[in-house]
Amino acid sequence: MTTATLSKWGNSSAIRIPNQFLKRLNLEDGAELQIIVTEDNDILLRPMVKTPETNEELRAHMQKLLSRIKSDTERHEEIDFGIEGDELI
Repeated sequence: MTTATLSKWGNSSAIRIPNQFLKRLNLEDGAELQIIVTEDNDILLRPMVKTPETNEELRAHMQKLLSRIKSDTERHEEIDFGIEGDELI
């Protein structure tokens, strides 16, 4: 478990999020987080997900995901499940 200390920041208060969490969530400075207070008075921070709007953004996102695939990942053979219903082939 990791703890954080609430500190004064201007007229507000802030906590610092440890770098290990930022890396795990792929967050950088300037990322927007949604703040939720649960019924149990827990504070939940949830990264806001920006929906890619252009083909270029979609391609860049796909390339980013593909770059995270490890080359030593074991792949399985194609499985033929047959035809169910009225699928077009």
